[in-house]
Amino acid sequence: MAIQSQQNDRARTIGLWLGLGAFILLILAPIDSTNEAASKMAAVAVLMAIWWVTDSIPLFATALLPLVLFPLLGIMDGAAIAPIYFNSIIVLFIGGFMIALTMEKWNLHRRIALNIIHVVGSSPSRIILGFMIASAFLSMWISNTATAVMMVPIGL
Repeated sequence: MAIQSQQNDRARTIGLWLGLGAFILLILAPIDSTNEAASKMAAVAVLMAIWWVTDSIPLFATALLPLVLFPLLGIMDGAAIAPIYFNSIIVLFIGGFMIALTMEKWNLHRRIALNIIHVVGSSPSRIILGFMIASAFLSMWISNTATAVMMVPIGL
């Protein structure tokens, strides 16, 4: 187990430096000299792809690279790219995932599932009915998307 962990750490380190090296190489030697912005965007895409594949840094941090690098490299204005990341739908999903993670952290999903089974019984059709009622109840106060995200850990 320790050997596998060391190999994973080594692969992450290699991926980190390989990604940075490819990024710098593509910035210094552009793919298309007539379109500098496209070459810089390709460099960012290659960096992100290498870091995603090797998991050198967490995926969420890699996904935020364009938010920082595009304005720094002059590819896009920060005011143009920020609304893409902070669209109301994206924020809704993030909020739903945060609620679901909080439920899992405090074992609320387990308590809700056990209470549903206690109230409706243990037959599969009654359990499904219980989850439908719980989902309908939650949907009265929060968005349907957040409700669906919250019900996933309960169902598992």
